[in-house]
Amino acid sequence: MNTSLVAKYNVAGPRYTSYPTVPYWDKNSFSLKAWKTSLKKSFDISNDTDGVSLYIHLPFCESMCTFCGCHKRITKNHSVEIPYIDALIQEFRLYKAFLGKRPNIKELHIGGGTPTFFKPENIKFLIDSINTVGNISKDCELSFEGHPNNTTETHLKTFSNLNFKRVSYGVQDYNLKVQKAIHRIQPFENVKRVTDASRANGFTSVGHDIIFGLPFQTVEDVINTINKTITLMS
Repeated sequence: MNTSLVAKYNVAGPRYTSYPTVPYWDKNSFSLKAWKTSLKKSFDISNDTDGVSLYIHLPFCESMCTFCGCHKRITKNHSVEIPYIDALIQEFRLYKAFLGKRPNIKELHIGGGTPTFFKPENIKFLIDSINTVGNISKDCELSFEGHPNNTTETHLKTFSNLNFKRVSYGVQDYNLKVQKAIHRIQPFENVKRVTDASRANGFTSVGHDIIFGLPFQTVEDVINTINKTITLMS
């Protein structure tokens, strides 16, 4: 084990939910005009060469994971799906109008929240709608975050048919006591099922997110979670 590397990163830090992270925001030296100028310059350089990367945030979850620091809305009302997608596409059109041309999309990542909160047909509607405003390239790298408990076979088939090849599942820890504390109960069997199903549906990259430092978590729990994860990665 590289103890110096562990020591380097074993410190409190700001959340990753913005870049630059909030402590480095400086309203005195950065303005709306400066942001627009920087955005337009970066877009023109990237769009005409390699293309641009697009992240889409789907914030809805049916239940709250207590460790989460991301923007989210807890609801079981699925009628919010289409209005939210309509708002996303409207925003994307505003960007296109400002930038002056169709974005050439080389990477598209969907996170949350819980993207698989959305019905598969609405996921397809979202991607199809994006493709009416921008150009999703044939070799575009597409990925999404899935919840092991609610990612269905239909979800996987839909994403696969849309050329998604990467998926990441939030696992965190397999100890039931820890799972109850963080309000994220998902048996190993559920994770195995969705991991196997992802590969069967053509996903070439299936990742698992695990977290160290959760309530009631022990070193033995972390080792157990890692070992179980390894059995699914082979």
